[in-house]
Amino acid sequence: MTILRFKELTGIKEVGGAQKLEFRQHPVTHFNFVDFRISTGIMLTFAPVTTTLKSGWIIDGRFLITDDGVALGEGFNWHKNNIRYVMTAQNEKLRVKANSKNLSISDFSDDNPTYDLVREVDDYEVADSIFLSGFDNLSHFMMENAPKTLLFSALLKSFSNIKNVVSNDLVPKKWIDYSIRTADSIQGSDSNLTIKLVNSNKAVRFKNIIAISSFTYREFDERLNMSRNFVKYFGSQMCKNASLSNSNDSYILYLSRKNASHRRTLNQESLIKITQKIFPSLKFILEPNIHLLTMDDQAKLIHNASLIIEEGGGSTAFVNNLIGKNTPCVIIQTAQRTLNAGKLYLAGLDKYAAWILGEPVGELSKSAVIDNDIVVDENNFETLLIRLSLFVSNKMPMPKIDTG
Repeated sequence: MTILRFKELTGIKEVGGAQKLEFRQHPVTHFNFVDFRISTGIMLTFAPVTTTLKSGWIIDGRFLITDDGVALGEGFNWHKNNIRYVMTAQNEKLRVKANSKNLSISDFSDDNPTYDLVREVDDYEVADSIFLSGFDNLSHFMMENAPKTLLFSALLKSFSNIKNVVSNDLVPKKWIDYSIRTADSIQGSDSNLTIKLVNSNKAVRFKNIIAISSFTYREFDERLNMSRNFVKYFGSQMCKNASLSNSNDSYILYLSRKNASHRRTLNQESLIKITQKIFPSLKFILEPNIHLLTMDDQAKLIHNASLIIEEGGGSTAFVNNLIGKNTPCVIIQTAQRTLNAGKLYLAGLDKYAAWILGEPVGELSKSAVIDNDIVVDENNFETLLIRLSLFVSNKMPMPKIDTG
C-alpha cells in the first residue's frame, strides 16, 4: 500500500511560489433592470500564476497532492475549507478500503478526529502535462478554467517537453477543445496538445505537471476575485469567433431546463406566452437541449440573440461571456441560489443582466448542488420584460457601466 502523509493545504495565494500574487482593487458597476438601480462594488483583480510540480497524485480528478504532502486546490475550491469538504465527501461516497493496491493519504484532518483518505490507484500515469481540471458545470468551467488556455502558448514555448493537457472524465472533452481553439485563434496557430481525461474516482500518478491558478475564485467570505483582464480578453475572443451568423433575423433565445432533473421552472409555458406577447415582432427560439449542440453552434446562437432568457443558471458564465454589446440577459433562478458571485462576474465583464428569483416548490433540498424546481411570479416577470423591451427596441439607451 502506498501511504502519503498529508502536510498542508495550499491555496491560490501560495501556489505561485516565488511569483508574487498581487491583488489590485478594481471598481465594478452592475445595473439592476428589476428596479433600475445602479450598484457599485470592488473586485480584487490579479494576474494568474503557474507552478511546476515534479511528482505526486491527481486526486478525484481535481486536486493535486505532491509527494511531500502539499495539496493544491482548483477553481472555487482553491479555498482550504472547500478542498477539505470535497475530498472528504468523495471519501464517504467511494468508501474505498485501505489495502496493498490503494493509496492512503494519512493525517488528513477534518476537524476532529483525523482520518485517512483512501483511493484506488489508476494504472495510468500522467507526465509532461498542463493541468486544466474542472468539473461537470459549464458555468464554473468558463469562469475558473477555460481562460487558462490563454497561457498555453507561452508555456509551450518555455517548456518544449509539454505535450498534453490533463483534465478529468467529469469535463466534456468538447469544452476543452473549444477553449483551446478559442485561445489558439488569437495567435492563429495550433497548440497541438493531446487531451487526457483521467478517472475522477481514482488516484492518478503524475510527474512533471504544470498547475495554473484559477482565473476566478471565491474567498471564505464569499468575495469573488478575478483575473479580469484575462477573462475579458478571452470572452471578447469568444464573441469575435461567434459573430458570424447564418441569419439576419432578430430573435429571443429562451434556454430551457424543461428536460433537466432539477431546478426546472414549472410555469415555463406561461412565461413563454408573456415573452411572445411583449415581443411580437421578434422570432422566438426555445432551446431545451443547448448542450447537445456543438460549442461553436451554442456560441453563435447565444451571441447573436437580441435578448436571452436562461433558466437555472447552469450555463451562466458561458452565456455571460457571449452576450453581445448592449444585449440584456434574464436569468431565472431559485431563491436558494446566491447571486453575488454571478452578479460580480457579470459586472467584471461589463455585461448586462437581470435576475428573477422563483419560489422553490416542495420540501427544500439540502444538497449544495441540486436545487428545487421553482415557480416564477408572472407579474414580476412581465414587468421586467416590459422594461427590457424599451432597451431591446432602442427606445432607451443602455445605461453606461464601467468599461475600464
